[in-house]
Amino acid sequence: MHATWTCLRLMFPCVVQVQPGNYLLTVHAKPSARASEFAAPLTPSVTEADVRIAAPPMEGQANAELLRYLNELVERGFRAMKADHAGYVKDTSYAQVMAADLATSASAAQSVQCSRGVDKKTGRKGKSKNAATTSFTPSSMPHKGASGSQQPKESKAALSEAELPDRVEVSLVRGGTSREKKVLVVFPGTRAQLAAVLEKESRS
Repeated sequence: MHATWTCLRLMFPCVVQVQPGNYLLTVHAKPSARASEFAAPLTPSVTEADVRIAAPPMEGQANAELLRYLNELVERGFRAMKADHAGYVKDTSYAQVMAADLATSASAAQSVQCSRGVDKKTGRKGKSKNAATTSFTPSSMPHKGASGSQQPKESKAALSEAELPDRVEVSLVRGGTSREKKVLVVFPGTRAQLAAVLEKESRS
């Protein structure tokens, strides 16, 4: 499991998949700013997203504004991506993240198969430890909003639409009184797509 998570964190380590359609975003919050915005564009190597918040750090105001801002940003980006998937992601790291995540998924699946083979030979029963990693590996099937001609062929081997949420939702799961926060992003797409949205919208 440790090896799988290490691979997932090679690109955009600030975005980690918990399960299909659910992602943890690590944020370094900077409250009392003039406007809510990314302090710097998101890049594939950053471990946390620096976000300025146009609210003071008192009585939950900064947290509420952070969630409002991120929810609005992700929804806006997702709508734009649905309208023109290829055009939206062409100047982002989407293709690289998707390829890396697919490689990680393939590697994890191969490890599970090898482990099961060993289990059969040795007569062990039950699931191997590596089997638990499969639920944490990312998939790369774009949302049905993008046209088939615009979506990469590799993505068709991944998740079914039924496994993805049908909405965008942002909630705080850790760091209520700290500047270091963990935000859960419910997103109807893959980790590569969410990373592309955050990367692109952080530049605007």
